[in-house]
Amino acid sequence: MTALHDALTESAAAARERFAGNRNGYLDGSDTVHAVQLQSWLGLKVPGPGCHVGTGSWDFTRFKPTTSAVTCGRCFSAGLRSSTGGGLEQLVLDVDA
Repeated sequence: MTALHDALTESAAAARERFAGNRNGYLDGSDTVHAVQLQSWLGLKVPGPGCHVGTGSWDFTRFKPTTSAVTCGRCFSAGLRSSTGGGLEQLVLDVDA
């Protein structure tokens, strides 16, 4: 491996660690909170907006963790409510009511 690859691998691991504990995320300069899903970046897995909205940069470190609730309409439309479970949430239908 090259020194560049090692540095990128370490940066990606640090980004994943920042989002540990099922945190949501926001982009610098934005009030919108997104659900978080791991995405491929140069062959590495990094946290990114679950709705895959463009970040306006290749710099994945602009995506910051938060404990605030998801407010992104695109994440809601995709069924993403939080990073918990990393996937779509299923609504429960109470047939006994």
